[in-house]
Amino acid sequence: MPGTPAPAHRVLIDAVARLQRVQREVGTELARDLDCPRAALSLLWLLDKAGELGIGDVAQHLHVDISVASRQASQLVESGYAERSTPDAPGTDRRVRTVRLTERGRAFTADTKTAMDARAAEAFSAWTPAELAEASAVLERIADTMAQFAPRTATTGDPRAAELAATAT
Repeated sequence: MPGTPAPAHRVLIDAVARLQRVQREVGTELARDLDCPRAALSLLWLLDKAGELGIGDVAQHLHVDISVASRQASQLVESGYAERSTPDAPGTDRRVRTVRLTERGRAFTADTKTAMDARAAEAFSAWTPAELAEASAVLERIADTMAQFAPRTATTGDPRAAELAATAT
């Protein structure tokens, strides 16, 4: 009904959707500046944080199909930022292929984080540490609450379903 204010939760969901769009735009711009595909940045940062991962684990962490994760990993391998390996720990399935950063990949990832930190420091320079901590806590609470959307959308097989549900009007 025109003129009726949206429910408070709808206003919050719309704000989160805007934040997602802005974050994608910033990521795209950063990736362009670094001459690196945006999807590769996410995988680089994941591997930097988690170390060696199987492609299935990469897909799960990035919320993409396993074929997408495999293709992204292959691009990193071809560029020299990552390498594929076979786990050699006792009791592991040697058929499982894993991916991990190379030295070149670790150095590049460190450079991307430095660039992102510089941009964030400039963008948030007017915020106090207390304001940043408070905003972080609120965002974590929002993420935890919105994760409750997942059980109804996870069965669709579409990794974008939760985002689509959050942005639907």
